[in-house]
Amino acid sequence: MSGEGPESAREAKIVDRLAAMWRRFAVSLCFLTIFRLPVSGEITVRDSGRSYAFFPVVGLLVGLAACATAVALRSLMPPLLLAAWVCALTTLLTRGFHLDGLADLADGLGGGYTPQRRLEIMKDSATGAFGALALIIDLLVKTCAIYSLIETRSWIVLAAVPALGRFAIVVCAYKSSCARPAGLARAGLEFITGASFLFAALSALFFAVLPGLRQAPILLGGAVACGFFVRRLAHLSLGGVTGDVLGATNEITEIVLFTLSACLWR
Repeated sequence: MSGEGPESAREAKIVDRLAAMWRRFAVSLCFLTIFRLPVSGEITVRDSGRSYAFFPVVGLLVGLAACATAVALRSLMPPLLLAAWVCALTTLLTRGFHLDGLADLADGLGGGYTPQRRLEIMKDSATGAFGALALIIDLLVKTCAIYSLIETRSWIVLAAVPALGRFAIVVCAYKSSCARPAGLARAGLEFITGASFLFAALSALFFAVLPGLRQAPILLGGAVACGFFVRRLAHLSLGGVTGDVLGATNEITEIVLFTLSACLWR
């Protein structure tokens, strides 16, 4: 009887931790995709910050959906057409969320000469010439790279790259300052803990290394490099990170990693 108390307390802690992990995953899935999972109570800024830990996991789910689509339809469609539909699927699953960030960042950097002016341009809902050009390049390069991966049947890579793209977001966001004092990204950035970053890093490492990818160090290094590059660019050009910057980080990372993958697995 004397041991039931401590044992019950340990079980309660395990249940609480699992519930907290589920909540963070659900918030992450809701934030990054069109899917929704039940979450009790109101989602707080603390939840938003801690949900960054599961960004690579959500990215892997998007990648697996793309991979499953490619495998299922490769005998029904020409590879290039299939690549275009796979790229369209990933855009649909994420509501074009990251593409919007890429377009806004391109417009801001291309059309402004001061951090304040760039932020004003990025806040405008209209898409300018620089943003449209960035979107065209992004979708064109990714479609061509995915076509190459379908041709070589590099299914694991097709699933892993979206996960690494979301990990690059965490790299860019962790311990970054927010360019807008009242921006939506600021609250989340303040609650990204070292434990959340470590969990995201281990998840990305697991997804890249476990399948036995020989080029895993190159892809992981590319994701980290892209995250730091965009972070540095944002701090120099904008004075900090914004939500648009984080979305652009994913797109830039995917462009780089899909290109590297298509060349390495050719």
